Amino acid sequence: MLLLRIGWLDLAIGVREANAIQMRLLHTSDLHGNVSHYARLVAAAEQLRPNVVVLGGDLLPDDSATDPQSFGHGQAAFVRAPFRKFVTDLKQRSGAAEVFVIFGNHDWGSSTIAMGELADEGLVRILTHTDAANIDGINFIGYSFTPPTPWYVKDYERLDRPGDVPPFIGGARWSHQFSRPVQHGAKMIFDGHPTIKEDMAALKVPAQPWVFVAHAPPFSSKLDQSFSHQSYGSRSIREAIETYQPLLSLHGNIHESPRVSGEWCENIGTTLCVNAGQTTKAVSFAVIEIDEATRRITQREHGQQA
Repeated sequence: MLLLRIGWLDLAIGVREANAIQMRLLHTSDLHGNVSHYARLVAAAEQLRPNVVVLGGDLLPDDSATDPQSFGHGQAAFVRAPFRKFVTDLKQRSGAAEVFVIFGNHDWGSSTIAMGELADEGLVRILTHTDAANIDGINFIGYSFTPPTPWYVKDYERLDRPGDVPPFIGGARWSHQFSRPVQHGAKMIFDGHPTIKEDMAALKVPAQPWVFVAHAPPFSSKLDQSFSHQSYGSRSIREAIETYQPLLSLHGNIHESPRVSGEWCENIGTTLCVNAGQTTKAVSFAVIEIDEATRRITQREHGQQA
């Protein structure tokens, strides 16, 4: 075994067998534009040397909480400057072949446009639920939407299931026509959009082995527990995992869940589900190794870089 010290936590990473081809995957989420976290992640990745880095949504600053004139514009500016530099440094220093990204419930639609520019340059690949990305025989799909939250930004929120009642309070969605957020009541926010369940029913399930990256964790699991011990995950995401059984599912959204439940991963059927959580003083991440020949997960570790 090769022992690596990452921040305050020891990570035991198995040395690869001579004839085995392992994909090492580094996953984190909910960085919220914290430049210190981004620097810490680069430092961790430089030591861990992942083949793939997966950034699971809510990556950008909460400009919804600042000057209304900057709503939706600050995130796009962050993507085009600090985030671009971060991804460039990350790939150069870690040797990662791919950086996969999805969005989250704090991300404006304007950030989608800016992230697409980085994707066009080959710096990132944006995962969707309609088109699988394949690397070394392993398929990845992503889903950015969560059930309704109390937050103002609504571009990546959907009702979980048909018949769900919209929340009392609305919010805003980014208007590509006016290049700014437009505020709406809850009914208008959610009417006319498919539910998460409907999106999952239309999921283009790729061939095994595949990895499902969804910002929302599965409902009633060890990965969606709030400080009040309530479940805030998605019932439809859980049903999709139970039905389609990906090899691995990666989640975020509920930062505190690993601290509340005491677990950062859980099996649902044959699927290993992961939420590395997030803190303010150290960046949290998960390291997963997949044997490409046997299509099995051979290593799973949780780490933090202070």
